[in-house]
Amino acid sequence: MAAGKYRILEEIGRGGMGVVYKAEDVKLNRPVALKFLPPQWTSDPAARERFMLEARAASALDDPNICTVYEIGETEEKQLFIAMACYEGESLREKLLRGPLRPDEAIEIAVQAAHGLAKAHQKGIVHRDIKPANILITEGGVVKIVDFGLAKLAGQARLTKEGSTVGTVAYMSPEQVKGEPVDRRTDIWSLGVVLYEMVEGRLPFKGEFEQSLVHSILTSEPEPATKINKDIPPGLEQVILKCLTKNPAGRYLSMDELAEDLKAVAQGLKPLKAASGPFPGKIIGIRKVYVFTGLACLAILASVWLLTGRFARGKAADPIAGLSPEKRPPTVSTGAKASPNAEANEYFERGMLFLKAQFDLPKGRTMLEKALEFDPEFAEARAWYGFTFVLEIDSGLANDSSWLYRAEQELRRALSDDPNSAHTHSSLAALYLYQGRKDLALEEAKKAQALDPNEWDSKIWLSNCHVLSGDYVSAKDLLRRALEQDPLLFPARMGLAEILRLEGDPSGAVQELSKILEQDPRNLYAHHKLARAYIEMGDLIRARQVLEELSPEGQRSYDVRMTWALLLVLEGKVGEARGWMDEESLKYGALAVFSTSTVADFYAVAGEPDKALDWLERAVRNGDERAEWYRRDPFLAKIRDLARFKQILESIDYRRKGRIGS
Repeated sequence: MAAGKYRILEEIGRGGMGVVYKAEDVKLNRPVALKFLPPQWTSDPAARERFMLEARAASALDDPNICTVYEIGETEEKQLFIAMACYEGESLREKLLRGPLRPDEAIEIAVQAAHGLAKAHQKGIVHRDIKPANILITEGGVVKIVDFGLAKLAGQARLTKEGSTVGTVAYMSPEQVKGEPVDRRTDIWSLGVVLYEMVEGRLPFKGEFEQSLVHSILTSEPEPATKINKDIPPGLEQVILKCLTKNPAGRYLSMDELAEDLKAVAQGLKPLKAASGPFPGKIIGIRKVYVFTGLACLAILASVWLLTGRFARGKAADPIAGLSPEKRPPTVSTGAKASPNAEANEYFERGMLFLKAQFDLPKGRTMLEKALEFDPEFAEARAWYGFTFVLEIDSGLANDSSWLYRAEQELRRALSDDPNSAHTHSSLAALYLYQGRKDLALEEAKKAQALDPNEWDSKIWLSNCHVLSGDYVSAKDLLRRALEQDPLLFPARMGLAEILRLEGDPSGAVQELSKILEQDPRNLYAHHKLARAYIEMGDLIRARQVLEELSPEGQRSYDVRMTWALLLVLEGKVGEARGWMDEESLKYGALAVFSTSTVADFYAVAGEPDKALDWLERAVRNGDERAEWYRRDPFLAKIRDLARFKQILESIDYRRKGRIGS
């Protein structure tokens, strides 16, 4: 039997969409696999079209974990076939017939499969039929994904009737079994099912017939993954359960995210996304992230942002200001180099609006991920994507330092794509501040300013470095210049309010924070800072009113919890206060440089001087050298005359003089 230049040797597989033969390319003298559309379907236009779709989808991909497609052909009998690479090895289905896999082996297979699918998703291709039979493992241990016959190209019309389903039911996502439109998250679900099956040797959802199986997928939760295999690490079970979240929004946002968590589990670490993702809903943290809510504010900010990001760059300080418009390289709204891919730029701008206008961190990150799918070398998108991991901590959403590790990975990659990316350097400044490396933070912020004097975020982080060193004059100068550039830039106004409070003018801080609330009454950052200002003014009633106005989600912010603790202990409710200043809040206080001293305030007021001094020393180790503030801080009054307190301040003075002398 022959098919053009191919000599058929033997049948090696059969499925609903075709029959696969091992063959020989007689011209190139190499083995190949030929997949034929079943003869009885040759005259079916829809089946032929789906078969052609598989060829186009697979041939568009070039990845070590995706089966290589050589060409599409047709026999003299008008039978369509695809010529693919033929690999020595076995399918995952054959491997599973011998029993469950070791967790480390299952993780390795899943990571490779995730990498291959990530490449497909970047091309707008969803496989829609991930199952063990479609995952091959070569003799060298390389995973190859096959059978894109059910793949859906982005923008292409559906090839199934509305309400119908395609694929193998046991591995289908809830949205897929209901016949709803699907995206890459359906592949994440299916790979989660496969991962469960690899370590357990059984499927997570069961049914005696198709309808009962569908009912189980839609309504039941999978049995604990450790029921059979006792060696499964807890982190791996968390990863599986996140993949198998029935609401697609609760799953991993991308295959790359899933792969990163799997790698963490393999290294004995806690899976970042499965273990400590952001709280549900819109949570607004308390410091330097920049919030406007409501459509009106969104439109205003977008307009001002475009003016400050593009129009302001016509000043002489701009290296491209002297170029004629037609010679200037395209830029995005931040003033950085745009991607050559229009869709990447579109998703980037959406991400910016979610991060700067609403501070919806999950949505902002999703938009940036999509931008990077269209252009993985889009440095500005990569820089902001990495910055979102710093924001998890900066905003009070998380207290896990592993977010900083993830941030550094992305920021280093952004620098490799564009060493002159100003925002990457300003983001590194933020990262270094949270790592207690203030000197490096200052260096990176200055680099960002040198690369682009109009990059406003570097002004914010540079001012933060100055504040932590007690240089309020330089910090205020930067913030005022930022406000001249953009009067609606509330992080600059909030930074100014914070300096006024530190200088002993909490009423001035209230005035600045009130301006922010005039333009955005729901700005939780301003609410939190306002509560702290009222506390220092001795107006505990107003402080409580401000905190009580926060949403339930906002109450879960660690910064908010610590402010509640300080307020309650000042009200004499020490027991209730300790409930807010719990172990998780203390963990955050140890990590967040601007919040460490708040713990010292709490213990000083609570009458525990040794703990207060321990935390004050920790604040200094974190890079907080606000000696003038410590001498003025009303909540440290009970420990200010202690010898150890004086030693701490002397150490700050010594460090400062050493830097000035150098």
